[in-house]
Amino acid sequence: MIFFSPPNEAQLDALREVANVGCGHAANALSKLVGGRKVEIDVPRVVLTQAAEMPQIIGGTDARVVITALDMQGELEGRLLLVLQEGDAQQLSAQLLNGTAGQQVELSAICEAGNIVASACLNAIGSFTGLRLLPSTPTVSRDLAGPALQATTRDLQCEAGLVMVLEARFITSSVPAIGGQLLVLPRRSSVDRLLQKLGL
Repeated sequence: MIFFSPPNEAQLDALREVANVGCGHAANALSKLVGGRKVEIDVPRVVLTQAAEMPQIIGGTDARVVITALDMQGELEGRLLLVLQEGDAQQLSAQLLNGTAGQQVELSAICEAGNIVASACLNAIGSFTGLRLLPSTPTVSRDLAGPALQATTRDLQCEAGLVMVLEARFITSSVPAIGGQLLVLPRRSSVDRLLQKLGL
């Protein structure tokens, strides 16, 4: 059976650095989308959690969220998620569209923004590690956090039911501010490959 063993401190530092590089470029991409306003990003953290507990990372099972998801393909595999609380998603779509629009148009705008942000993250991780990474076509969903994450993480769990999450929170300097999270969910085999590439 395959189990996630807890990373040691050196491995955690390396994974945080990878997340920091990727999420930093993602923040720059988001800044351009919101008119050059500053986007502050917290120091990324690495979380090893039961899949059932993942909704707690994004506000709880009943939080209403909009999630843009795309697969990480190539020499590393997994999934990237741009997670926005519903109110933040509405604010972002209003800034992207210079006003309100129909729900489908708003979701399409958020999906494209998520694609740009997540692709910037992947490109940066690829450049930093020397690994070839490709994004899939993104999808966007509006749902409660529990069902949304259950559908997203089902095929990423190892046999212990665990998921590794590289998570960074961000907030824009716009008024009103827009906050959200970028989650990188690598497959178990890709965690091993990444650490090996980093000499760990």
